[in-house]
Parts: sequence; C-alpha cells; structure tokens
Amino acid sequence: MDREEQIALAQRIAQALPEVTRNEWMRWLQVVESHGLEKAIRHAEHLAQDVTMRPAIQRANRLIAQAVRSHLNTLQRLPPEERKAVLGYVSWWLRIMTLRGSQSEMW
Repeated sequence: MDREEQIALAQRIAQALPEVTRNEWMRWLQVVESHGLEKAIRHAEHLAQDVTMRPAIQRANRLIAQAVRSHLNTLQRLPPEERKAVLGYVSWWLRIMTLRGSQSEMW
C-alpha cells in the first residue's frame, strides 16, 4: 500500500470517529503498541460497556472499536510498520477535523 492509500484509509477510519478526540485515539494507540490490535479493540469494547467510565469516554471507545473493526481485515494484511503509519495518520486526521470544526464555528 503506498502512502496515498494509507492516508486515504486513515481518513476513512477518522471519519467514523466524529466525537473522538485525538488524545483519546492516542491513548488507544498506546494499548495497540503494548498489546496488539485485537486486544486493543477488545479493550475499547470493554471500556465502551464500563459503567464507571464517563459517557463521552464510553462513546469514544465504542466508535474506535467499531471503526477499527470495520477495517480490520485491511489493517491486518498490512505489514506492522504500514499499519502503524495508517493508525498514526488517523491521529492527524482527527486533529485536522478538530481544527476545521473550530474554524467553521468562528464564521
């Protein structure tokens, strides 16, 4: 997968995360790096159901689990370095989407 395809995949994932902050995504990425993609998805699903978590955190983790699971086959076929790049690009898309949202609120 070339860089443009990686960025396009990252954008599709990010678009499925409308209420997820970049910080929440980065926390989830730390779980991916420590425990792998499958366990990180299961962890996000667990947090989404955890009644001790704030509703915003539950929703963010539910969206993360759904978005990543919907692209899981593609992500698993990627070499580890490419997968890491795609997931990193998602964080940048989340930042871009936040900036665009705050700019539109200004006008």
